[in-house]
Amino acid sequence: MPEKKKEKVKCVCHTRWSLKAISFHSDVKGSLITLSDGGRRVSRDESSFCHGLTFSGRAVKRGEKLRLRVERCGGDWHGALRLGFAHVSPEQTPLPPLAIPDLTRSPLYAAVIVPEHICRPGSEIEFMLKKNGSLRIRSSDGRTHTEQTTLNPEWPVWAMIDVYGQTTAVTMLGSEMKRWIFTSRSCPALTHIRHTEDKETQESMLELRNHHLDNTDHDAPDCAECVVCYSDVANCSLSCGHKCVCTPCAMRVHMTFGTCPLCRQPLGSFHPYVH
Repeated sequence: MPEKKKEKVKCVCHTRWSLKAISFHSDVKGSLITLSDGGRRVSRDESSFCHGLTFSGRAVKRGEKLRLRVERCGGDWHGALRLGFAHVSPEQTPLPPLAIPDLTRSPLYAAVIVPEHICRPGSEIEFMLKKNGSLRIRSSDGRTHTEQTTLNPEWPVWAMIDVYGQTTAVTMLGSEMKRWIFTSRSCPALTHIRHTEDKETQESMLELRNHHLDNTDHDAPDCAECVVCYSDVANCSLSCGHKCVCTPCAMRVHMTFGTCPLCRQPLGSFHPYVH
């Protein structure tokens, strides 16, 4: 007897132009972070001001605005929320205590400090990576703050939320993106999100990798293959002059060891290599 096909459950709030639901990454989070409300809310233990780093559960589309609400503030700490974006996926990111400066030393990460006075309980904050590569935040009262970053808006990015200092709990309210004649909004049904790269993100990453392959100087005396992972192209120039690692590995080497894997010279910086 043939198996009966399972009936597909269609979400009534999800349309062709809806954005996928967005929540916090369930696996990659600071040691003092706990998730609730189906992954939409994160809380940090007040025993410390740090170890509250979190990421979005999926890559953010170009021009997509994310909206958060501050739920709770506490402790005698100074400072508040830090918001930003990362080119390196959460799974490939070494998890330090702080986004600033631990991650933002790398050109593949960028974050801004949100002023304490707009991080009160009940405050809503919107942030996005603009087409010119600048990071913009907008508070409930309409005030905006914009900072230029080293990020490339054409590359895949993940949202980075550091629940820092006085800020101890935030909720992800959703996202929206302006199109030609209408605005797409994220679907509130979490069944539309998986904490893995979707097909579109995989295609974007493949396109990015092919771009690096096409622009790699194969005649250079350095390595064509990353000497750390041996699976990606060496597309990153280190401050010592060697081009021997891919960008995710350059980030890990820079943060973990601080020296070039070939000559052992201290690393001051690294940049994606373009011929």
